Amino acid sequence: MSNKPKIFLLSFEIVPTADNQSKSIVESGYTICLVCSEYPEDAYRKAKFFVEKADWKIIKMNEDFPPFPIEVTEEALSENTENLRLYRSAQEKGIAIDYIVAAKEGTGIQKPTMLPHKPSYQFDLNNSLKRQKQLSDKGRCLHYENGEVCNEVINAHSIQKSQALSAIAENGHVYMPLGDINKGIIYKKRGIEKQASTFLGFCKKHDNQLFEPIDNLPLIPTEQQVFLYAYRSLCRELFVKQNAKDSIDFVIETTQANKAIKELNAGIKIGTEFSLKQLKIHKQHYDDSLKNKRYSDIQYTLFISKQKPNVVFSGLLLPDFDFSGRTLQDLGNHASNLELITMCFAPMNNDEWGFLLAWHKTSSKVCKEFMGSLATRISQSSNVGDLLFRLIISNCENIAFAPTWWDGLTEDARTHIKQRAESMVNMLTLVKSDYLMTGLEGIVNWEFTNVICN
Repeated sequence: MSNKPKIFLLSFEIVPTADNQSKSIVESGYTICLVCSEYPEDAYRKAKFFVEKADWKIIKMNEDFPPFPIEVTEEALSENTENLRLYRSAQEKGIAIDYIVAAKEGTGIQKPTMLPHKPSYQFDLNNSLKRQKQLSDKGRCLHYENGEVCNEVINAHSIQKSQALSAIAENGHVYMPLGDINKGIIYKKRGIEKQASTFLGFCKKHDNQLFEPIDNLPLIPTEQQVFLYAYRSLCRELFVKQNAKDSIDFVIETTQANKAIKELNAGIKIGTEFSLKQLKIHKQHYDDSLKNKRYSDIQYTLFISKQKPNVVFSGLLLPDFDFSGRTLQDLGNHASNLELITMCFAPMNNDEWGFLLAWHKTSSKVCKEFMGSLATRISQSSNVGDLLFRLIISNCENIAFAPTWWDGLTEDARTHIKQRAESMVNMLTLVKSDYLMTGLEGIVNWEFTNVICN
């Protein structure tokens, strides 16, 4: 594997919008955009957004350049100092844009000029971070019998502390992904006591009572244990998604934004509200089963390993594509209800651990097709460890890595993990139908000795 990113070149013809601070002196212009991306269509989408975000209206692709994004190399641009600077800036920041403009008559500017530019939209980072912290510190018990008895909401671990996080921690710390507004996803050490994988989603009473069969006992597995692993993953995702909805509502209400930002925020709001609606539907299914102790409503496949664990995780997925690239359900069809699968690390007896995939019977149609495609790929000699690692890196942000293992990876491997994770959450990148088929090979070397299904 090589971690050298692809850089695409493209150019737009532009004119200033009414919000553009240079509209009084600029007649028109063009851009030189260098974009770090895996695919040219994603590079186009990203460049278009950033140009419009900077208060420019795109007229068309610049006819003096190729009519579509083309991949370029550092060597090809090395003879031009400015292009080389732009290339290296794109490598570091993901995108770099120069604006070359023609001034209006009477300004005294006689030739096309590179314009230093400050967009009208300025994101209030401090205010946003303050709001996010307020939301994450706002506890509520998600148990179906919540009420007056829930007088002490606790920082509950969505990944077990005693049997999972502690199994990979060093000096009480693990590596976890965190979002950074300038650097994308970064991986930092987090303490397993109060930071790693915790959320204020249950009161002390309900957390202790409900999850005792999995917090204090290794996975056997029983149907009750599997049900509780899946339920906790669902509740944690519901908690996070509700906070995300409140956060985007806050941004929309408090931010003065231009057309590009408003459209992006509106898209985020629609997607977040739809996802939240789906999670609430699934939680109702789980709550109904839990109230009546119908643990047999859960279905699962468990891959068992005897290796020392190096990654622990808990998350879920609304499967859109299977392991062969076939469409399972359309996440863009907001008139439909979507099916859901959970994925969890589960400690077991005899120094074994399990990769647990579980779903409620109401999600059987899609999930059985999803698991069937996994079985087909395994039967075709695909490496099961690569398949499962690709699944969680692509879909699970609630994940922790053993420090020695992470530090021992090559720079290439860490970069590929980061790039895959970022590509799945970037609003300007479309998820490719074959994303579960290739990528991240040979990084974990997981081996599984047994598989259990119910």
